[in-house]
Amino acid sequence: MSSFENFTVGTWEAPCKTEQPYEGIKRRVLCFDDETMQVHYTVKADAVFPEHEHEETKQTVYVIDGAIELFGDHEQLLESGDSFIIGPDVRHGVRGVAERTELLDTFTPRIESYTK
Repeated sequence: MSSFENFTVGTWEAPCKTEQPYEGIKRRVLCFDDETMQVHYTVKADAVFPEHEHEETKQTVYVIDGAIELFGDHEQLLESGDSFIIGPDVRHGVRGVAERTELLDTFTPRIESYTK
């Protein structure tokens, strides 16, 4: 990741951090600054990101390809091209429906534990 006076650049080849938080789920932190963070997820079929909430963080998600089931306070099937926004302190989780799903998430403000 490269930081300049007014912008930050992250590349696919050199993400800030890559990890597998749960079986069948890969998280790539693409770029971040003090206020915003962009993350790419790959979710395999039947993989589950357990129900959780983000204190003080708004999450915007775009389904690049595939399908997931959003669950928690609200249940919804989301497919390629769909998007959703989850406010701070809202319980939610995700289950992979398609063989392979790709998501692009934006967190405002960033989640510091994802960047360490």
